Amino acid sequence: MKTPTISSLRERDAKLTEAWYVFALSRELGRNSSLSRVVYDRPLIAMRDADGQASVFRAACLHRAADLSEGHMEEGCLRCPYHGWTYDSQGEVVHVPSEGPDSRPKNRMRLPKLPSVERDGCLWVWTGESTPPPEASAPGYRFPETGPGWRSYFMITDFENEVTHLAENFMDVPHTVFVHRGWFRSQALRPVPIRVDTSQGRVLVTYDQSGDVIGFTSKLVNPKGHPMKHTDCFIYPNVTQVDYNFGPTDGFSIISQITPVTTHRCRVYTRIAYRIPFLGGLLKPFFRFYTRRVIEQDVVIMRNQSRSMLANPDAVFHSTTADIVHLAIERLRRIGSEGGRPDEVRHSQSTTIWV
Repeated sequence: MKTPTISSLRERDAKLTEAWYVFALSRELGRNSSLSRVVYDRPLIAMRDADGQASVFRAACLHRAADLSEGHMEEGCLRCPYHGWTYDSQGEVVHVPSEGPDSRPKNRMRLPKLPSVERDGCLWVWTGESTPPPEASAPGYRFPETGPGWRSYFMITDFENEVTHLAENFMDVPHTVFVHRGWFRSQALRPVPIRVDTSQGRVLVTYDQSGDVIGFTSKLVNPKGHPMKHTDCFIYPNVTQVDYNFGPTDGFSIISQITPVTTHRCRVYTRIAYRIPFLGGLLKPFFRFYTRRVIEQDVVIMRNQSRSMLANPDAVFHSTTADIVHLAIERLRRIGSEGGRPDEVRHSQSTTIWV
């Protein structure tokens, strides 16, 4: 597979832009405040009113297109840094200083508003050029509810790479023995049978290795030594879910929602959830430290790959049977970018990888 040609991010992803992406965590946007982000190359700004309702807008001032992300809030309104045009929490112009102290435009002017939904602790935004169709009126993915005894937290990480490669990395077992050696898994050269099932816009990977362990943390997350069930799942277009289950009740889950920012740059919102039989609350600081360390190792290798691709635009990806997970993810995203139906793809394949 030839590496993708570097071009406009929106041009490259085409129909992939017509989807819901996490703009921010809900906790990042306070009442009567604003929050700026870049999603798919476009500066956006969110404002939350006094009642707690959040809205997302294009961040270009209606007057002379200055970047509103550099503006500031005054009494629940956003003031442009160039000429001081002021917008309320609904994006309407409420004051034009050059027209007088009490001026308000005779004709109502509003910032272009993007469809947004707030749920599961996240503020989601629709990035397509038109409004979402009825079947996509809300994000199709929900962060799974955690049962009694489960604890969870979010982590935010900026990566220097693009969605496809990040999704592949998050679901890639062979790299863990090199990138995360000693922290997550060490090389043992054991054969691991895997099955990859693609259906309904998902790539589900099941690993047949009940005796596998997660680095030195196995004694913490699985002190009873239950057989481990490991599955990875890619959910089109941009979510990965990695689950480790120990016995009937305990487990460890890593769910990553990948938001495209600019070409070869993404922000990843990762929810970590775990249930262990002892000291779950007391161990939360340790889990935060451990998961941050592992994610930062992925940040380094993803930056390595991205910069190499930029320096070698004619490089070609060569794959073996051990790469069936990568190829399945690439297939769904390629079909989706071209306007096809990833949810109609049905394919199953088994192989053995060595780790």
